[in-house]
Amino acid sequence: MTVNWESFTNNTIEAAEVRLLGLVDVASVLALQKLIVHEVKRQSQLSAAVLICEHPPTITVGCEGSLLDLPVDQRELDARLIEVHRVQRDGGTILHQPGQLAVYVVVSLDECGFGENEFRWRLQDAIIETCHDSRVVARRDGDDLDVVNGRHGLVCETGIGLDEGVTCFGAFLNVSVRLDEARQFGRGLHGKRISSLNAERVRPSIMAHVRASLIKHICESVGYPEYHIHTGHPFLKRVQRISAAEGRS
Repeated sequence: MTVNWESFTNNTIEAAEVRLLGLVDVASVLALQKLIVHEVKRQSQLSAAVLICEHPPTITVGCEGSLLDLPVDQRELDARLIEVHRVQRDGGTILHQPGQLAVYVVVSLDECGFGENEFRWRLQDAIIETCHDSRVVARRDGDDLDVVNGRHGLVCETGIGLDEGVTCFGAFLNVSVRLDEARQFGRGLHGKRISSLNAERVRPSIMAHVRASLIKHICESVGYPEYHIHTGHPFLKRVQRISAAEGRS
C-alpha cells in the first residue's frame, strides 16, 4: 500500500461543530458565542462552530444602527415584550422572531485563508444556495452589501463581528416570520421591502429541511465540508439554571 505523505500536513481541516439550539434568547446565545470564540482562538479542542437557533421577539442594533430604526419608545417595546440589545457586529437594526433562522458562525479567518469581505460573500453564497434548494430565486443587493433579496424583497440580512481574526454573528434568514412585524423595524421601517421563503414560495417551508440545507452550504462555504451536529449546549443549561435561581431570589 502506498501512503500519500503529502496529505498529512499541519493544515489538515478538522470538522466543524454545529449546534442546534432551538428557541433561545439572544443574551444566552451571545454569552455562548463569546465562549466559543475564545475556544476557537485557542484552537485547543474546537476549530469552527456554527450555532443555529430561533429567537423570541428581540431587536439587535449593530454598529450602523440607531434609535431611528425603532418606531416606538422603550416603554412600548417593554409592553410588547421586545428586548433591545446593542451588539458588536456590523450592519444595522434587525428584528429577530420565531420563523427566522439565526446563524452564528465562528471561524478563524487565518485558518480559512480569506478575509472579512470574502467571508461575507461566502456566507451570502450559502444563503443563496439554501434559497435555491427551496426553489426561491435569491441574489445579492447591489446597493446594500448586507442583504440577500428574493423576488419580493429582503429574505436575509448578514451582520459580522470580528474578535482578533475570529468571526462571530453571521446571517438571519426569514423563513416563516410575521412580515407585518418585520416591516416595522430597521430596513423595513425605512422602506425596504421585507419578504421570507414562505412569501416567495407562496407555500409553507419545512423548517427542518431549510436548516439542514443551510448547515451544509455554510460549512462548505467556509471550508469545513465535514461537520458534527449536536442538539443544545451544556453552557446554555447552566445559564438557564442561574437565571432561574436569580428569579427566585
